[in-house]
Amino acid sequence: MSEELTKGLVRKRLIDVGYPKNQNEYEDNIICYKEDSYKSGINSDKVLASAFLKASKKLTGNEGSPDYTIKDNKDDFVIVIECKSNVDKHGTYENLENYKNGLGNDKEISQYCINGALHYATFLTYKYDVVAIATSGVEEDNFKTTSFLIPKGGSLKDLIILEDGEYENTIMSADEYKRIIIENSLDYVREKEIIYQELKNYANGCNNYLRANQIDPKDRAGFISAIVLALTNKNSDFYKSVERAMPNDYNKKPFSEELGNNAIKRLWESLEEIWSKIDNLPEIKKKKLREYYSSILLDNLLYYPEGESKYFKYGDNILTRFIYSIYKNISIKLEQHSDMDIMGTFYTSFLKYARGAAKDKGVVLTPKHITELFCDIAEYYLGKKMDENTKVIDICTGTGGFLISALNKMDRNIDNQKISNDVKKEKKTLVRKNCLIGVEREPSMFALAYANMRFHGDGKSNLYSCSSLLKDKGEANEDFKTGRKITLQEEIESMEVKPIVGMINPPYSLLNTKNKKEEQKQSGQSELDFVYSMLEYLDKGGIGIAIVPMSCASSKDDLKMRKKILEKHTLLSVMTMPKKLFQDSHVGTSTCIMVFKAHIKHEDSNNNVFLARWLDDGFVTVPHSGRFDKNGNWISIKNEWLRELKGLSKDNNKRFLRKELKVNDEWLAEAYVETDYSQLNDTDFINQIKKYALFKYLDENFEGSDLDE
Repeated sequence: MSEELTKGLVRKRLIDVGYPKNQNEYEDNIICYKEDSYKSGINSDKVLASAFLKASKKLTGNEGSPDYTIKDNKDDFVIVIECKSNVDKHGTYENLENYKNGLGNDKEISQYCINGALHYATFLTYKYDVVAIATSGVEEDNFKTTSFLIPKGGSLKDLIILEDGEYENTIMSADEYKRIIIENSLDYVREKEIIYQELKNYANGCNNYLRANQIDPKDRAGFISAIVLALTNKNSDFYKSVERAMPNDYNKKPFSEELGNNAIKRLWESLEEIWSKIDNLPEIKKKKLREYYSSILLDNLLYYPEGESKYFKYGDNILTRFIYSIYKNISIKLEQHSDMDIMGTFYTSFLKYARGAAKDKGVVLTPKHITELFCDIAEYYLGKKMDENTKVIDICTGTGGFLISALNKMDRNIDNQKISNDVKKEKKTLVRKNCLIGVEREPSMFALAYANMRFHGDGKSNLYSCSSLLKDKGEANEDFKTGRKITLQEEIESMEVKPIVGMINPPYSLLNTKNKKEEQKQSGQSELDFVYSMLEYLDKGGIGIAIVPMSCASSKDDLKMRKKILEKHTLLSVMTMPKKLFQDSHVGTSTCIMVFKAHIKHEDSNNNVFLARWLDDGFVTVPHSGRFDKNGNWISIKNEWLRELKGLSKDNNKRFLRKELKVNDEWLAEAYVETDYSQLNDTDFINQIKKYALFKYLDENFEGSDLDE
């Protein structure tokens, strides 16, 4: 009887996220069967009946049936669900990766929920993509759910962990599972890798072209941002001219120049229309953008271009050739692949090739899988899904990666709600209007973030071009009646609803040029200064997340700032990240993620801080291409990290722990976890000695020189 309570809770959850209300009846091509009800009735399914004919969990070769089987006839995907009343019988392994090696004997398959769900899934993978869901418990507040994906044609070795959590935050909609299935398909992974590689090659080509045409390195990023932004205005004469000019192989239409010597004028017209008529930007933002672009969009751009290549074939002058190229290689990709980080990937590579641009400004653009991880961490600490009621701020916006990931997360959460499409549309409009706040001081970065947000449907009205550090009192707006400048702090404090989530990747090591040899950071401009400012902008109880150099958590130079933060805010967790995380930005800084609760003193809260070493994200380095999730391990790894954070994983004091920290304590797991000496050998020792010897040699013989130049 108690297992029927579990099944009832599962049924309620299924209906809540959009599955058919009536069993054995189709709704939008989806049908839900309880136990073996697929064997009879007008909607019986012979394929399922045949597949489970010998699926007994006791391995006798007799018939067996999952507690629920959900089938999507349109997309050839099936969900099997097993239910157990006892949460202690949820699974045999703490480490979910172990299920790739087998499900155990007949008793383990029969008695344990995960084992049984995966057992049934293996009988369907010959024909379908299969999601296996294990659920256990008879009360919502003591309930476990774990789900997996086995791709069509795959086996347990191809298992992908999807979810592992509680009642309210697990079991996705069918559309969400289908999205994950598509993103994990071999064709999609290959297509994504090809597109990202094309973007990286194109970024190199852009720099070569701009250098050949003597565009100053400091102006190149802004030059690109002007074009990308202007191309977001699809109703402009500028955009229509570009679209008409491009060749069309299908219609055998050749290229025909339409902009020519009017290119600068038409570009300005598109930008002005965006600022003044479409987005209605405050005068202070328009003034900054005009001043910045006026120094870049000069008449020399109408000279005949040098450096023709496969990327730059069309156009009569420097500017038009670049405009047509950006349209073809960036704008079209943004439209066709809105789920991919087109702008971030391109710009990370572009800054890498534009020597000095990223390094001098401390710019390190965050990989997309980490911006998405921030959203998962935020939801855990908030205790709820991010939606139209969640306001997110990034005070070091860059190209807008964190804001785009937050936007996508909110959109998916809204899509999973059992509401009408019209209501979903209204909620998504509110997200874009109210929920995304970005601050970026660098004009070129601000313009790129602005363009990126426009491609994703708005959000631009809450982007500010000013310093975000409290001490700088950046001018975010002005009173149109009096002309009085309004600081960023005043602007945010005047909001009816303040941000509840902050996400930043601050500029790294902004050095004081007068003390460059000693590598002293500019006073008030360390990474932790940005962390402090972010937390000050949040509402009380808000969650602030930052990825910063590891030195911020341990260096004596940063101790004063760490104390200042904890005097007003609570440290929740610190996770050391993979060493090569920012390899694509040509930055070798070792980093960690810090999570805080805003405006609650550390000493007044539970000081038990989660500390972990998350050193392997599954990404591998492909020569000349960068880091990729080539083997599809990231989702499983991310879920295991989140299990550790939530306290669902078996204790492992060599990898993570919870420790009471005081203001003078170091914030890194490395200071407290046990060393696993069993993983060390003579080769490790020898290699470390060699590295140290090389370091000492370089330090003594090249002191004061810049080896990067």
